[in-house]
Amino acid sequence: MRTLFATLAAALGVGGCVPAVQEPLALSCSDYIGKPISARIAAWGPPRTVYRISPTQVGYIFESRQTAFIGGEPYYTVNYMIGADKHHAPVRKVTTICSGLFIVNAPSDALPVTERIVEDVISVKG
Repeated sequence: MRTLFATLAAALGVGGCVPAVQEPLALSCSDYIGKPISARIAAWGPPRTVYRISPTQVGYIFESRQTAFIGGEPYYTVNYMIGADKHHAPVRKVTTICSGLFIVNAPSDALPVTERIVEDVISVKG
């Protein structure tokens, strides 16, 4: 019975030492709703087109593309006859495309960009 508890304690102790995997944070287009349009401009650059939709709404058309390479984490295989071998997970390219129409409330053109809040996002599939 003692060996069972010792084994469980060792397993829990080792499991607590495993580093957490950090995933990159990615924002989707809808994550900007309720934030100023200036945050979107600062993150992805200027819009492709800006036009007035109605007397109180302005539309910003953005198109952005971000490419990241994920993978490459090391892992080990153990063969007790030969020893441990270090391998790497395959690396793959992931491209995120965010293109859409960001609709903001702007009753006048004099309203600063930092005060124009995104009300809706209409995704555009390219």
